[in-house]
Amino acid sequence: MYYQTRWVPLRRRGLGWHRCNVLFKDHKCVASCGLAYGKVLELVLDVKGCNLNCKYCWCWKMRHGEEILKYPEDVLRDLECRFDEVSRDFFVSRKGYRVGVIRITGNEPSLQWDHVFELLKLIDRSKLNGCKVIVETNGILFGMGRVSFEGLDELEIDIDIDVSFKGVNYDQFEWLSSSRREYFRYQIEGFVKLFDYYEGSNVNVNPVLGINHAENYCVWRGRRYVMDVEIVDERGEKLDFYEYSEDFENEVLSRRELRYDEAPFREYFGINRDTARLVVAVVYEGKRFLHVLPSEIPDLV
Repeated sequence: MYYQTRWVPLRRRGLGWHRCNVLFKDHKCVASCGLAYGKVLELVLDVKGCNLNCKYCWCWKMRHGEEILKYPEDVLRDLECRFDEVSRDFFVSRKGYRVGVIRITGNEPSLQWDHVFELLKLIDRSKLNGCKVIVETNGILFGMGRVSFEGLDELEIDIDIDVSFKGVNYDQFEWLSSSRREYFRYQIEGFVKLFDYYEGSNVNVNPVLGINHAENYCVWRGRRYVMDVEIVDERGEKLDFYEYSEDFENEVLSRRELRYDEAPFREYFGINRDTARLVVAVVYEGKRFLHVLPSEIPDLV
């Protein structure tokens, strides 16, 4: 199951999007395109369904929207079609952009891991096998032993498995994910199992902090504003994402450094605004607004 293709900035540039919009209406294409880094573009698949209920989830609304059911072979055709459309676009080629990443994300890919694994095998044998594949997961089902993850090292493609930690200790996890605190332990165990099994292979397993918390830029009515969006606990106090639990530090950080994606907290159209307010405080022009989203700052509205 997948979400519909998401809106991306490159849509402004054309990229054959009129044709792609027509194809989506006819075939429910699930392959989006966005910017990975530098001039490397990524094709994105948003898988539907999750075993957590994070307060800041960017795609909460889409959980309750239309489901698109496709076989792995159908998804590969969507990816290859999008790859061709983007690669031959005049703007992309003239500016030196290229498609180099396929990202499988959305909610939680491990919920339909057999499908994802079959898709990876198809990508390995396709024109897309020169792309790196990134799979974003919370790792819980791997930690529980409910998903068999063996076999990825038999493929030729380079694979990154990013285990997205919802905080760095049990209290943070329970608050941010709205889930049972013991699941944080399964996150740790999932990362350890994946890392130890695939160390030294074509599969690179990374611990990632799964929430953005850096300086935020807000554009409102044509003006650009700079804000600091704090991620807060149930008391409204700023969370310390260096306050590691002992087992997280000993078992995760001893294997690989945690990657902090210090990007701005974003108000995606799909978030649940009511729950997202609970975990943020906005600092703007010396004032701190607790449980207020950036777009709701009084001076801006």
